[in-house]
Amino acid sequence: MTSKITTTQRLQEVDKRLSSHEAACNERWRENYRRLEAIETVLNTLNTQIRIALAAIVSSLFAMLVAFILR
Repeated sequence: MTSKITTTQRLQEVDKRLSSHEAACNERWRENYRRLEAIETVLNTLNTQIRIALAAIVSSLFAMLVAFILR
């Protein structure tokens, strides 16, 4: 005995599966955005640290140059 699925039943099934899929994707995207924000924060911190290190190196080299010239 085969059971026939009506159009309404099929639509309800598809709607249920689609709603479940949308909820799962929404959660995944929220997690992705959270991770991207964390990565962006780390990159901004790293960028700041690199700039500070570069400024320290340039200042040190300039100080050495001035000391060499004034010798």
